Formats: sequence, C-alpha cells, structure tokens
Amino acid sequence: MPKGLIVAAVAALFAGACGGTSSPAEPTPSALPAGVLTHVEIPPITAKTASIDIMVIDQSSHLLYVADRTDFGVDVLDVSKPYARYLRTIDLGGTAPNGVILAKDLNKLYTGNNDSTVSVIDLKTFKVIATLKTGGKGRADELDYDPKDHKIYVANSNDGFVTVIDAVSDKILKKFDKVSEGGLEQPRYDSADGMMYLTLSDDNVIAQFDPAKDQLVKKFDVGVPCNPQGLAINPKTNQALLGCGNKKKPMGVLWDLKAGKVVTVFDKTGAGDMTLYDDKADRFFFAASNFTSGGSPGPHLAVFNATAPVAMLATVPTAVGSHSVAYDQTNRVIYVQDQKDFDGGLFAFPLPK
Repeated sequence: MPKGLIVAAVAALFAGACGGTSSPAEPTPSALPAGVLTHVEIPPITAKTASIDIMVIDQSSHLLYVADRTDFGVDVLDVSKPYARYLRTIDLGGTAPNGVILAKDLNKLYTGNNDSTVSVIDLKTFKVIATLKTGGKGRADELDYDPKDHKIYVANSNDGFVTVIDAVSDKILKKFDKVSEGGLEQPRYDSADGMMYLTLSDDNVIAQFDPAKDQLVKKFDVGVPCNPQGLAINPKTNQALLGCGNKKKPMGVLWDLKAGKVVTVFDKTGAGDMTLYDDKADRFFFAASNFTSGGSPGPHLAVFNATAPVAMLATVPTAVGSHSVAYDQTNRVIYVQDQKDFDGGLFAFPLPK
C-alpha cells in the first residue's frame, strides 16, 4: 500500500478512539489491525535484524536520536516532516549504546554504553567530545537529565549502582553503590518535586533520589506484581505510568509519586519496557513489546490519556522487541523500533485522534 494510503487508513481507524470513564472499570481500547505501520529506513541496518534501544526527539530542531546497537552508534533522523528521514550515524568508537538523553540547554546528548561508559556528544558537531568510565563490569543503561541541577543520572543496570554526572563539566560526581541486587531500569526527573525516580524491576520498587543533595531518599514497594521497567511522569498531576515487565501477569500501573502508591492497574496491556509522557499531546505511551495475554493484541504500543480519569485509549500492534517509543509533536507521529527479522529500521504511525 502506498504510504499516503497507509497514513489515511491509520488516521481513519484512529478516529473516535479517544474516550474514558470515571468508573473503576477499564474501558476497552480500540485496536489497529496489523500491517498499517509505515516502515522508516535506517540505511546502515537495512536487511539486518535491528538491536535498537532508547530513542529521543529534540522537538525544536526536529531531530530523532536512536541508540542503535546494530551499527554501534546514534542514528540521527530528520522528523521535520512525516515521516522520518535518515541523516547520519554518530560513531561511538566501537561501543554499543543503550540509553540516550538530551541536555538541550547545554547542547549535548548522552548515551549509556555496553562497556560501562557514557558518551558525551556535541550537538553542534555531532561528535563525541568525552567518554566517561563509570567503572562497572556491565552496561551503563538508561539515563535522564535534571536541567535544574545540570546532572545526569545513569542506571548501571547489571552492576546495581547509579552514576551521577555533572553535565556542565562532564565529570562523575557520585556513585550510589548497591542500589539493587537486580536490574536497574529507567531514571526519570520530576520537575514538579525536583526528584529523580528510578525503577528497580527485579525488586518491584521505585527509588527516589534528591539530585540537589545527591541522596537516595526512599524506596517504595509497588505493591502489585508489576516489575517496573518504564517510568513516565506527568508533572502536572505528579503521577507516573509504570511500564511493567511482568510477563506472567501483564499490566500497566498508574502511580502517584507524592503518595507513593498505585492509583490504577490496567490489565489489557503489559509485559513491556519504556513508557513516555508528552506534555503537548498530554498522552502516556507504553511500548508493551512482549504482551501475549489472550493472544490479542499481542506486542503493541498502548496510548493513554494523561489526565483524570487516566484510561487506555488505543493499542497499535508492533513486534516482539519493539520496546521503546518516541513522539514527534510537530507532525503528531509515534515511532517505535521495527524489530522484525532482517527488517532493521523504525515503525511510524499517527497519534490517535
């Protein structure tokens, strides 16, 4: 099907998908049939099976940055128009990236790498200007940026510690040892309370850090069998959508950051990874990349409204392993990985109306 017809079909299928209810019952989300996604080519990995991790969009410069372990670099794509167009790959010198985050006010991009290093990229030149050794045996994984204190928090996922970096000087400030014996997943800065939160998946815990003091403040037991991986925060409500990784009992969880407790459990999604909040769309996104409960919708991208009552609005079938998500505010387009065998690239589709 030509791309224009695909886009039109997707838009038509999404029409009327939004809704919600104040009752405790979770509404049935609309579901798109398979085959309506647009493939976005990344030439260095065409015809390869992609190993892509986190993606992030610089909304003002209309650039999508993709942590691409297949080509050992960060792929840069132009998203000024639907759909993304590949521009270049930033070479990381032989190491493979996992997490990627912007420090927009400093004109830098940071990646957490498989060899326990963090790469610092100058966004004017698209060159690596520093490589920081965090000292772990495993990978430096996901990370987030606190623009108030100019600090990067890095989850050294396999080693169980957290690294704090001064984003101005690009010096390591602190290491929190033994945060968890299990996996560390997604750090997220909350502009509402100035705290940095981190999902401890194996422990089923949310950790709270004070980046101004670089202190571990508290750990919250999630209380339901979520095994949180993704963490997306709506600072207007101080609530977060947890991307639960539990495959035996898939779910998504709405979490109250101030109260430290579950608000809602969503049982029609789950077994996924990254979640994302976008303030312009006022939507949560959850890449439920391993969802198989009941056989339908299978692996998918779930879309939620982000203000009360928070409800799941739509699901879009993707592929096993399509575990991260980015959203282009200008063109209202969602991106996830195309993880199908020998089909390396991205999937793209419009935001539900």
